[in-house]
Parts: sequence; structure tokens; C-alpha cells
Amino acid sequence: MGKVNASYLMIPYDIHHTINLHQAGKIIKIMQNRFLGTIFLLIMLSACSQTAKTSLPVETLQPTSAVILTETLATSISTGACPTETADLKLFTNTKDGYCLLYPAENTILPPALIVINPTGLPGDMPGDAWVQISVEDALGLTAAQVADQKIAEVGEGFNITHSEILIDGKQAVVVDGLPGQDAWRGVFIVDNNHLYTISFMPWDPNADGFSQLENLYSSVIDSFHFLPPTP
Repeated sequence: MGKVNASYLMIPYDIHHTINLHQAGKIIKIMQNRFLGTIFLLIMLSACSQTAKTSLPVETLQPTSAVILTETLATSISTGACPTETADLKLFTNTKDGYCLLYPAENTILPPALIVINPTGLPGDMPGDAWVQISVEDALGLTAAQVADQKIAEVGEGFNITHSEILIDGKQAVVVDGLPGQDAWRGVFIVDNNHLYTISFMPWDPNADGFSQLENLYSSVIDSFHFLPPTP
């Protein structure tokens, strides 16, 4: 038998072919490079996928109403009784119309249903710097929302009217801004025992000097408003 050349080691390839060790090493190296390249590509694709997931915007449900109020409106749940006076708030009770409420001590009651900021003491349509007036009438079977919709429909288009629902003494109420009138006013409509209560804050002008006093009056009235039990 002749000598085997040490620089070549014959590896079976198939029945008819062989490949030397040097060529096998090249093939293995190429396969390793392709394998590493595939692993790197998979890592990059995974990173891109994670980035895409974290960058997707979170869907936000938008209100369907055409009117959106940006301020947080006062609201109140039913307390079951008239509120208690404090050093800063006085109690006003109207047994005839069936309600009671608290108002800032520095404001003035003008019977039967006016609470006035800095009253002038003069006759006329301007009892003071600002005021709230409470009127009561038959609701005619309507809800507060129906009354508000009716008021808005009556004035037609061309006015910047906004409205929102709140709770007063645990009952549905509707706050409406922008209804036309002698003065800019905020109307609050609420129905109890088939009586429509309209609480009007005037003049409602957030840009006016001293408007914070009317805001304070509004919050005090709405937060404390309570309906008295119906009388026989």
C-alpha cells in the first residue's frame, strides 16, 4: 500500500465525490457566518417590533356631544336634610317653594328669592354687582334635560351655548351658559316633585372684575341646595 499524503484527508461527500478538509473548513465557516447573520437579523426584527408596539398611540375615547365644558362643575348628592350654617356660610330656607341652601355670609338675601353680592339698595334691574335668582314653576311633566333642550331650541342658531349635566341634591340638573338675555347668565335647571327650579346666576362673565365672588356664590348654592319634603 502506498503512503497517504498528510496534507489531504479525504471525506466522503457522496458515492462518487470526495472533498478535502480545507474545503470543508471553508464551507463550515460560510455556514457559521450565515447562521450568525440570521440570528442578528432576528434580533433586529424583534427590537423593531417592540419599538413599534411601544410607539403606537393609545386610543382615547372622545365625547360624542357637540358641546364640551372645560371647567369642573359643582355637584351635590342628597343629604336628607338642610345643611348646617358655618362661620362663613348662612342658611336660607324657603318653605313656600320647598328648598334650603347655604350662601356666603358676606352676601345679602333680598326676599323672596334673591341673593346679592354688594347690593346697591336702589330700584331697578341691577340689584348689585352680581346675584342669583331662584324661580319655581310647574314642570308640566318635563325633565330638566327636556327643559334645557327646549330653551336652547327656542333661541335658534347663532349663539355660543354650552350645557352640561350635574347632580343637585342627588337629582339630575342641567347647567346652560350662553342663553341670550339682558345680562350674560348661567342657568341651572332642575325638576323635583314636578316643579321646575331655575337658578339664574348673573351677570356670568368670567372676564369681569370680581367674578370670583359669583363663582363662590355659585359653588355654595349648588353644593348645599336641598329640597324640602312636599307639604300636604
